[in-house]
Order: sequence, then structure tokens, then C-alpha cells
Amino acid sequence: MVDYHLIILVHGVWGNASHLAYIEKQINENIHTNDGTKIHTHKTGSHSGYLTYDGIDVNGKRISDEVWEQTQLIKSRGDKVTKFSIIGYSLGGLISRYCIGYLSSKGYFDDIEPINFTTFCTPHVGVSVPQTHNLSVRLYNRLAPMFLADTGSQFFLRDKVGEFSKPLLVWMADPRSKFYKTLAKFKYKSLYANVVNDKRCSWFTASISPSDKVNSQYNKQPENIRCSYINGYGPNVIDYSKPLYYEKTPGSKQESKSKFGWFWKTLNWIKLIGTIAVYTPVFIITSIIQRILNRKRVSDFFRNKSNDLLHLYEHDEEEHPSMFTEISHKVDDEQETLVEDMYDAMDYKTSHSSEFPPIKLDNHQSFIVEKLNTIKWNKYPIIIRHTKGTHGAAVVKHYDPNFDEGEIVVKHYIKEVFKLD
Repeated sequence: MVDYHLIILVHGVWGNASHLAYIEKQINENIHTNDGTKIHTHKTGSHSGYLTYDGIDVNGKRISDEVWEQTQLIKSRGDKVTKFSIIGYSLGGLISRYCIGYLSSKGYFDDIEPINFTTFCTPHVGVSVPQTHNLSVRLYNRLAPMFLADTGSQFFLRDKVGEFSKPLLVWMADPRSKFYKTLAKFKYKSLYANVVNDKRCSWFTASISPSDKVNSQYNKQPENIRCSYINGYGPNVIDYSKPLYYEKTPGSKQESKSKFGWFWKTLNWIKLIGTIAVYTPVFIITSIIQRILNRKRVSDFFRNKSNDLLHLYEHDEEEHPSMFTEISHKVDDEQETLVEDMYDAMDYKTSHSSEFPPIKLDNHQSFIVEKLNTIKWNKYPIIIRHTKGTHGAAVVKHYDPNFDEGEIVVKHYIKEVFKLD
């Protein structure tokens, strides 16, 4: 009988298994055990494409089914899984947190040791941009959830679960929940968060931070970040134990643009209108179609009694106090472009000023940050300079010569962070 360390890799919105092929390849080629235990990697696929719209909960259950299948596959050969690790990218990190809670509720970790829990660019605090008076942000927070069906509601903390009628992400951060308790049991918790140019998953949410000291909401220039790097992984993986902050560099591209503010602001409005004219009809039509399909899929899902999730929203009142009782790379990239153009056009003055407004988390977001930070995380801020698509570059989501810095990030994870026991 051979013991196995099962490693699950979970992709994000609109994704597919290929998005984590690079990380899987690096694991299989560079991680070697010395105690006879074998490595078995599996990239999940039951939530590919528009299935990611069906909700963190529904997809968390789907990939838990894949975990059981892989575990039984190994068992059918006369071997057994003794160790378990999971890696989530973007939305995949939230789905992973749901998955492990569900697995725990079914006794999966009774005789399997949870080792590594890792996220890359995951919006742990949701996607809703913290409270602000900016028009573009208010529009974004109001309109964006409509395009992602159930997942959109959960991303933007607009859903309600259980008897407390609070958002799922709030409950998943609650110390009384299975999700929190199971996450805490993993020996090593680590996360990677982009410092610049990740509008889809800004610094504060990916790093579970109460503040945005790197000005990730507005800053686009890596040269405006003051930091130190981890030896051997500069200038991409930042040493979080040392000072990290934003400071505008004189003569930077951002500063030179501010000298001709009226011109660049007009240009950004033209870009925004052009982007909306070309892509918004596609998003709207697709969203309507997918919402109809989503309703049928989710209804069919819960019609199956084996998919009952209500037990995950129960808690012991005496335990802990709480504040609250490849669709296509083009579509993927253009969704990010639309958000980017909206920010540029409507918040030009803020984006290019020497000072920026501090973020203001709402009560739900503050609760999530506070509670998740009671769990020890190894946090790794990263800077990627060769592309504006830093969200995908962080895991080398697909082949792109400009994603080369992501290879350094993944190397750091494989060599320095991932543990065998």
C-alpha cells in the first residue's frame, strides 16, 4: 500500500483546468518526497466556464465530489490518501474554502491530514470596492453583480444564508462555521496578492487587509511602490516583514499624464465609450442567457438530495462569540478592460493626484478581515511589471511571453512555501 499526498488545483471565473496547468507541471517536476509518499495532482473541471456563475456553494460541492472521486480512485488501487493540499486561483480560492468545509462536515479529514491551503489573487473579502464617494465605484458595485448571477451576489456580499441572514463570505469567516474551523486546521496557509494592476482582485481583498497602503485602487505604476524583495525572487515577490507603501515617483508616467489632464481624461472617456459600445451588448446578452441557464442548473442541483448544504450553516451557540447571528481569454481580458476604463474615465483626478482617499470597509468586510486574520497566514505581495494582466500572469494562466514574471512567483511557491508535511 502506498500513501498519497493529494493536491487539488481550483481555477477561477470563466476558467478551465488548463489555467492551472503550469503550476501543476511545476509541482510534478520539482516536488519530491523522501518518505515514500507519492504526489497525486488533480485540476478540477466540474465548474468550468459559465458554471462558475452558479455560486461558491454549488461549485464548492462540485469540486468536493471531485476530491472524493480522486480519493476513491487511489483507494481502488489498494493505496490511500494520507495528506491533502488545495490551491485556489481567484474565485477558486473561495470555492476551495467552501469545499474543505463541506469535506470536513462529511468526515473527510478524520484520517487525512490537511497540509497546505494556498490562494493566488483570491477576493477573500469579496469584490465590492470599499465605500467611497466616487461615482464610478458606486456604479460598479451596483451593476457588476448582475453579470455573474449567483456568484455575483456572493462576490459583492449581497446574498443571505442561514438563520443569520448574512452573506456567505461573512459566514465562511465566522469562527463558528465549518469553513473557518477547517481552514484553521491546515498546517500552512499562504496567499499571494498583486500590488498593482489587478482591478479584478485588489490588494486589500486578496491580502485580507483592512487598508490599502499600496493604493492598489488607483496606482498603475510599479515604480510608485516602496518595498524590499525576498532574496532570490526580486523584483517580483515582496518581503512583507519589511515596509511596504505607496509613494509617487517624480517623473513617473502617471505624473507626466497629470500635466495634460484634460487631454488624457478626454481620451479615457473615448476609450470607455468605445469599450462599452463594443462589448457591453455582448455581456448583457450573455448575462441574460446565462442567468436563465443558471436558474435551471441550480434548481436541478438542489433537487438532488445529496447536494443538501443546509447543515453547513448550523453552529454551536456556546462555542464562539460573533458580530453577526477558457471561455475565451478575450472575453476574460475585456471584462477587466471595461472596469479599468470606467475607473480611468470617471476618477481621473483621483487616479492621478498625489494623494488618494483611504478605503473604508463596510461592517461585513471589516468582520471578514478581522476574523480571517485570526488565522495565521503567510502573505506574499507580488509585483508584475511586464503586463497589465497581472491577475492571470500571477499563475501563468495561459501562454503569454509577458507572463514570464509569474514563473518567478510560482517558483517561489514551489521552492519556499509548499510543504510536504
